[in-house]
Amino acid sequence: MSDARSTVPLWCDLSHLGEAAHDRLTHVLQTPAEGVLLSSGQVPETPLPDRVRTAVLVRDAAELEKLDPKRPLTVIVHDAALLGRLPAAWRRGLWIEVDDGESMHAAVAALGQVDVLVVSFSDETNIPLELVIAEAQHHTTTVIKRVRSIGDALVTRGVLQHGPEAMLLRVDTPADVAALGNAFAAFATERVDLVAAEVTQVRSIGMGVRGCVDTADLLAPDEGMLVGSTSSGGLLVCAEVHYLPYMNLRPFRVNAGAAHSYVWAPGGRTAYITDLAAGEPVLVVNTSGGARPAVVGRIKSEIRPLRLIECRVGDAFINTIVQDDWHVRLFDADGKVRNSTTILPGDRMMAVAAKPGRHVGIAVSETIVEV
Repeated sequence: MSDARSTVPLWCDLSHLGEAAHDRLTHVLQTPAEGVLLSSGQVPETPLPDRVRTAVLVRDAAELEKLDPKRPLTVIVHDAALLGRLPAAWRRGLWIEVDDGESMHAAVAALGQVDVLVVSFSDETNIPLELVIAEAQHHTTTVIKRVRSIGDALVTRGVLQHGPEAMLLRVDTPADVAALGNAFAAFATERVDLVAAEVTQVRSIGMGVRGCVDTADLLAPDEGMLVGSTSSGGLLVCAEVHYLPYMNLRPFRVNAGAAHSYVWAPGGRTAYITDLAAGEPVLVVNTSGGARPAVVGRIKSEIRPLRLIECRVGDAFINTIVQDDWHVRLFDADGKVRNSTTILPGDRMMAVAAKPGRHVGIAVSETIVEV
């Protein structure tokens, strides 16, 4: 399974912006980024919020003189000879350009010698990073990889499953900052408020198109996807990770529901099954309400017998239409796996409830009735 994180291990490099860094810093503080890299002349007099780590890039001895030696700072130097001149109150950092085997070994040798190691790789391969991360397990040094795009950052975070402790991305404009926040919002962990929904009716409704959501991930026995016919809510449908007597398990798949159904996605969004496509994120939810994104690999649609499961949540009614077959399972309100054909009126199922009203998958405040 993916190693999802609740924080975004990404730093924004503003050190090249001069006086414009102050404006960009305001925008960065509104994103999930957890750190910034500034030049010696950009350090604000007022410390940044505790959740945002601050590092200062120093290129020569003259820039050291601009910094308050008593102020606790993380200082990154290009020249290892400057490390000996850093005051004891500062965290020591080193920036290394890795473009061959010798420089890669220099990066490994720095582990344990500095508090922070920033590595910038000239080649696109992540093999040198894998070697540095593997060695870093034995040291307390924080490894930060310089990345060149948001796409690079999304790939880097999965190197050796968990990636480096942080990534450093050069930020030029407010639009860069907005794109950064949007990209990582889709890959952050979430919480879903699951509720008990009382089953009011279950019946076979004939033939229709149902879609399986196949992901590029592996789901756990307590995980599934939220699927519903209306924006008012849906039921938690299990992944195909439970015993099947006649076929192999498909731990990447959720036999989700009829083609018209909503599937819950990251960031409070929903998507019609027919709108999902390879490369898009969906939300994988466990029975405790923990949620993480998974990337869609494909949608497999076929004509099958369908079954309607209608439930009451408070004064509202929701329903989920699934394939009418024993092997399709859903979670009940106690987190137990239930075969869809054994669910009866009066049973309590695990569900999500929401205010009705969606436009292209985004919740909107409007009057809407769905039946």
